[in-house]
Amino acid sequence: MDGPADAPAQTSHWPDNYGPASAWWTVFILMIFQIVSMIDRQVISVLIPEMRADLGLNDFQISLVQGLSFALFYGLMGLVIGGLVDRYSRRAIMFTGIVVWSLAAAGTGLARSYSQLFAGRLLVGAGEAAVSPAGQSLLASIFPRHRLTTPIACLSVSGVIGISLSYALGGNLLALFSAEPLSGPFAGLAPWRQVLVVTGLPGVAVAFLAFAFREPKRRSQPPPDRQAASWGAFFRHIGAHPRLMLGLILGSAVMAVAIQGTMVWTPTYARRVLGVSAAEVGTMMSVAVALGGIVGGLSLGVLIDHRFARGTRDMALRLLCGFCIAIPPVLAAAFAAGNFALLFGAITLMMMTMGSSYGPTMAAVQMIAPIEMRGRFAALMVLASNLCGYALGPMLIGFLTDYVYGDPMKLGWAIITGLLTAGPLAAWMVWSARGDFLRHLDR
Repeated sequence: MDGPADAPAQTSHWPDNYGPASAWWTVFILMIFQIVSMIDRQVISVLIPEMRADLGLNDFQISLVQGLSFALFYGLMGLVIGGLVDRYSRRAIMFTGIVVWSLAAAGTGLARSYSQLFAGRLLVGAGEAAVSPAGQSLLASIFPRHRLTTPIACLSVSGVIGISLSYALGGNLLALFSAEPLSGPFAGLAPWRQVLVVTGLPGVAVAFLAFAFREPKRRSQPPPDRQAASWGAFFRHIGAHPRLMLGLILGSAVMAVAIQGTMVWTPTYARRVLGVSAAEVGTMMSVAVALGGIVGGLSLGVLIDHRFARGTRDMALRLLCGFCIAIPPVLAAAFAAGNFALLFGAITLMMMTMGSSYGPTMAAVQMIAPIEMRGRFAALMVLASNLCGYALGPMLIGFLTDYVYGDPMKLGWAIITGLLTAGPLAAWMVWSARGDFLRHLDR
């Protein structure tokens, strides 16, 4: 193909209006956005018993609010917003998205029916869908190719921090407001509602940080015209490089099946099969996610950038494939042994390796994505990983438990089956894209 669609997606120098200091200042602000996003997305999980009782919901309705419907709307809106990111101001898009999700998150605390709660969560998803495409596009416009993995890995780490904070804030604020309810305009609201209002509204102020950094110049020669940035051109580009684009994106999505299926069902496995208390499980999962995600995310980002600068340009892909082959058997052994301490170590190891590989893979996609399509490729990764990870992963384990093994106490074997199937499949898909990835970098 000729034209902008095959132009190099990155260069090796800083843009005219940016240097290292201003670049990392932008990363810092984007990390704040990601943390706030994950708090507003995840804090509701701590409030489910109170919310369920107040609104008279059943488990299926709760699962729709948190699972498939949220992931689908989040992903589909991400594609739409990704198209806007490729054309318009990324700062303005992020500002609008943060305001929308913050008001919607606070508004869910005022919901008086399931339909209102559902609509509020959809709007949270719509607003949050702006963060990843705009953030990745910004970083790809700022950082030279050999420095890109570390800043994008920082965004993944900040997501881990946000998840951990959501558990801490949700639980502690719920206890506080149960003992000492808020006064003023939110007096009279149930404690769980007050938690949602208090955690949601500050995001409106945070949104103004979108104007605390400069909009970087897009690395495009010449500026993309309407035809080059059209959706038709986007899908033609995928069709022209199916093994490269689909291998990376779908391979990462299949890896998400293994990770999310394991993460969603591990607490139930520990309580149901091992007899561990809910408090112990919650502490274990929080520490494992934070320790593994932060250490793994930062160290992998630095390592991959270091090796890229020295010629190993496919280091991210090599590591992901190695992790997806080596780590599932370790997890399988921990589940088969039925030992809580081993399980804690295995989950931490998974988050340090497989769980930390997603950010570097996003960076790899940004390296080879055409300049005028970066936002849409970032959104496509989000859509694929959310649908597979948050929807298919947990559903697969539940299906195996009920309809293959036919015994709730065989949950561990269902998780093992999912891991040993999805892990190697993800490795094969990503490895199949490795040759095309290296050739694309040379264009």
